[in-house]
Amino acid sequence: MDKRKKSILYNWKSGVVVAAALVIAVLLSSPAKAYAFSVTPIEMVEMYTMSGTPVYATPDVLSPVVEYLNRFTNVRVFGITDTGFFQVDLNGTYYIPGAYLVPQIEPAKTEKQKALDELDDLVEAYRMQLEFMESYSGTFALVDVTGDGIPEIFDAEGKEIYSYYEKRPVMIYYSEYPVKFYYSKKENKLLGKYTWNKKDIWEVYYKDTSLLPWGQIKCIGTADTPTKDAPVITRDYTNNAETRADLKNILKKILSL
Repeated sequence: MDKRKKSILYNWKSGVVVAAALVIAVLLSSPAKAYAFSVTPIEMVEMYTMSGTPVYATPDVLSPVVEYLNRFTNVRVFGITDTGFFQVDLNGTYYIPGAYLVPQIEPAKTEKQKALDELDDLVEAYRMQLEFMESYSGTFALVDVTGDGIPEIFDAEGKEIYSYYEKRPVMIYYSEYPVKFYYSKKENKLLGKYTWNKKDIWEVYYKDTSLLPWGQIKCIGTADTPTKDAPVITRDYTNNAETRADLKNILKKILSL
């Protein structure tokens, strides 16, 4: 290698070494730049954390995390920074990124609310079940006897009850012997009546979920003659194509009551 090429290579290597040394020196000697921020005071409000909410001593995600808060922890907010943090009071002034706080805890949806949200699925499930039942159940009832707000299907004879679970119809009661059902909405009590040896037998039912997640209607004992608060469940709907075509309006009206 001639002297000129050696000189160029030496100068290039020297330049790289010097540049690297300068970078290291700057990193070691220069403190991290602190950015100014401003806080807009607000009237103290209560908010709630999300899962694993980080709490910072300063409104900077590059600063150390003081602690992590569990979901639904109540915190008091009294300021908002121009960097998108909430200024909070946690036995001292700290900062939480705005995305981790919500103004209120959303309550869990009831089964009735879920059914309204997925009304089309409920309609399709019940329509399919009623089509299957048409050959032996010319009429049916729609009454909520489990207390969750969703009406159950009662066949014409009093042998079968169907409910709704995860977008499909599910059987929650079956008996080979017909039962005349009565229901007290006030007490949320389902009663059944049948005749045995010329004597009327009254049974009380409840929803048991120990074996199946959607539950089963089971007898828990006998009862006296029902009062006016437990009228008989009548089969008010004709199981035909016309009724099934209008099932969405029927169910929407029942769920919205």
